[in-house]
Amino acid sequence: MRRGLISWSKAELPESVLDARIARAQAAMAQAGIDILAIYTNPARESGVAWLAGFIPYWNQCVLLLPRAGRPVLVAGMTARVRDWIMRNGHLADVTNTTRIGAETGRLVAQQKSGATVAIADIESVPGSVVDGIRANAASVIDGSALLEQVRAPSDPAELAFAFKAAGIAHAALAAASGRETDGARLVGAIDGAARRNGAEEVYVALATDLAASRRLIRLEGTAALGPRFAARVSLAYKGTWVRMVRTLGRDAMLADDLASATSQFATGLAALPQTDRLKRFAGFLIEGCRTTTPLEPLVGSMLADARALAPGTVVTVQATIETDGRTILIGAPVLIGRNGEAASALIAPQFDTAE
Repeated sequence: MRRGLISWSKAELPESVLDARIARAQAAMAQAGIDILAIYTNPARESGVAWLAGFIPYWNQCVLLLPRAGRPVLVAGMTARVRDWIMRNGHLADVTNTTRIGAETGRLVAQQKSGATVAIADIESVPGSVVDGIRANAASVIDGSALLEQVRAPSDPAELAFAFKAAGIAHAALAAASGRETDGARLVGAIDGAARRNGAEEVYVALATDLAASRRLIRLEGTAALGPRFAARVSLAYKGTWVRMVRTLGRDAMLADDLASATSQFATGLAALPQTDRLKRFAGFLIEGCRTTTPLEPLVGSMLADARALAPGTVVTVQATIETDGRTILIGAPVLIGRNGEAASALIAPQFDTAE
């Protein structure tokens, strides 16, 4: 469950932006012969519904149904007492509250159009009860992932603004971390506190407590001592837009020189995106982004067997492991992939402070 107030700011996300996204999706639906686009959402998979309707769930699950004309409707697995709150915070025609989300979704599909062709985004990850409810009331059910991915790229100015805001929060949160710190729990508290004070609605901090022993970033249970060189990764959301940022800190005498070299190499690799050849020279790398409904989905990486195409004009997060003479630097930042020959660039340039 998320913390703090999550509300739809029409100043940051005007109705006209959501209307334009809906129209874009509906035009693609008409061209593909799709009558209804169904998008499942829960707190871990909010990106599709947030993009089309501006609604971000605190808990439970919902299904958004977008017809070929008009605003979408939402089937919410929550009590009716939150219906008014959902309507105030979502660009929706209506909300239905039910404990039988699959059956109710199917009923609304039949009500909207008899013999409909329904596309379900990320169908392989949607609960079977929802898919079965739709199948029982539709003439045809297909995977709608490609359609949603198509209409989401390139990112519009409102989505880029949220990414810039989230990146700024992540940068400020990591700036609150000290390389002199020796206690992992205090480090996590400093990063988490700074992020939430600046408006992050969800924050996850992971640490590699001693890079000489392990490069693995983990969420602490309790606390742990921090070695001479350690790394912190913050993953956070602002208005449903997620970013990650990674920073290496510590008291290692060689850290400043290694950071300067790694930052330069990292920037050179980022500038070449969507080509990843320069990133492949590192000890490891991972690129994550949102194609459809899942934030921070793995797209390309040294440990991934299959690579997905990186869409120009979209924001991804790049993490890299860079080694110099056996010494490790972990680095990561959100990146805007260039369009029309423009170089990709970090939304917030990596900056590092080292202990004196």
